[in-house]
Amino acid sequence: MRIYRADEACGFRFTRAEWGEFSNFAPLTMPIAAGPWTFPTSEHLYQAAKFGAAPAVQRRIADARTAREAAAIGRGTAAGLDPRWNEQRVNAMRWVLRMKREANPAAIDAVLARSGERPIVEISTRDAYWGARPEGDAYRGNNVLGRLWMELRQHLREEDPLARPDSWLGRIRIGRLAEGG
Repeated sequence: MRIYRADEACGFRFTRAEWGEFSNFAPLTMPIAAGPWTFPTSEHLYQAAKFGAAPAVQRRIADARTAREAAAIGRGTAAGLDPRWNEQRVNAMRWVLRMKREANPAAIDAVLARSGERPIVEISTRDAYWGARPEGDAYRGNNVLGRLWMELRQHLREEDPLARPDSWLGRIRIGRLAEGG
């Protein structure tokens, strides 16, 4: 568990609020192209990545009207779920964030630059793994999503090849999404 001071963090929860661009539910100016589909949000892509051997499920997720609907499909479907998903989900999210940035470099680079050196924190009242729960004037949780954004910010500053999405393709099994994307 990590603790972040709320007044020092770039805390995000709602897509239209400050720092909302970091949310996987944030609508994108340019959709993410991966495999034979395009994804209007990074949440769509993350949920589809769970089903590398189930292209029918991936299509349903890609066609979902909202990020909330894509998440519901991904969380509610067991058939076709990659049996190694839990062990690869963090690397999959790394790849998803890099794909989001590749599709929308100006917007993502601008928000990352604006964040400076401050911690980036997903504020969540339910999920202290991907985010951190508000507790008084602090956020407490693992904040894995926020930490992945900070990692990408650092890789971009250092011009590290790990900032590119193709750096992660060999590290995760994404099935059908690897074709053409």
